[in-house]
Amino acid sequence: MTFPSPVSRASTLLELLEERASRHGEQRLFSFLEDSEGDSSELSYAGLWRRARGLGALLQQEVPAGERAVLLYPPGLDYVTGFFGCLAAGVVAVPAYPPDPSRLERTLPR
Repeated sequence: MTFPSPVSRASTLLELLEERASRHGEQRLFSFLEDSEGDSSELSYAGLWRRARGLGALLQQEVPAGERAVLLYPPGLDYVTGFFGCLAAGVVAVPAYPPDPSRLERTLPR
């Protein structure tokens, strides 16, 4: 197993991701175990960089820089993409667990 070099010129997480995406490309960055059957999904450095930039571009069209975006993702790789997409757009990511569907009447009106 190899580990990324600790030396980096990056000053932000987004710059670090860009640097590592160019250096490590399609090497696996994240694996997420979907269920007890062993199904999993993976995301590479370059894959996360592409997804984050794409989402960031969409967010920039709708959300002013510095505003907040609530991330209502269940655990998984989409959450990671959402977080980095917010960074790419200059939007503040606010992680929150999705509401329980059986409690929507009590939680959403707040």
